[in-house]
Amino acid sequence: MLVNQEKDIVQCAAALACQLHRGQVDKAGVDYFTGHLTTVAKMGSTWKEQVVGYLHDASEDTPNSVEQVLNLLDEKLETPLSDTDREELAVALRLLNHHLAPDRETYIQRIKSNALAKAVKMHDLTHNMDLSRLTNPVAKDLERVARYKKEYDYLSGLLIIDD
Repeated sequence: MLVNQEKDIVQCAAALACQLHRGQVDKAGVDYFTGHLTTVAKMGSTWKEQVVGYLHDASEDTPNSVEQVLNLLDEKLETPLSDTDREELAVALRLLNHHLAPDRETYIQRIKSNALAKAVKMHDLTHNMDLSRLTNPVAKDLERVARYKKEYDYLSGLLIIDD
């Protein structure tokens, strides 16, 4: 795939994420697209990590399924995604939807098996662990960050979670 096509896909994913998450805010009260999704996407080192970074919460926090999200992305693109790229993105996006896992531990364990989902989740956790975004972190925030740190360490291979 040409670099220009990759940039186009990333730009279309950004536009779609902005559209789908319009009106949503993060825990700090900041616009969800500019405050969280853009940060996670920009941490991506490949176009696929950037696309999944923008779209990782779309099927979780909007009424759209992963297939619907990818159909909407294809509608924005001049040339639709190849079947191979679409499937790779779909698998990662499904893994990143915690509603599709029976519990949080299974969710994180499944993500570890997929390089694309794992990379994006680590970017997501990195941003979510940044307490400087919150003006007055409370005990609940600290507990959440401790859980995220454990998940990050597991995904990075520093920690083993028992089955």
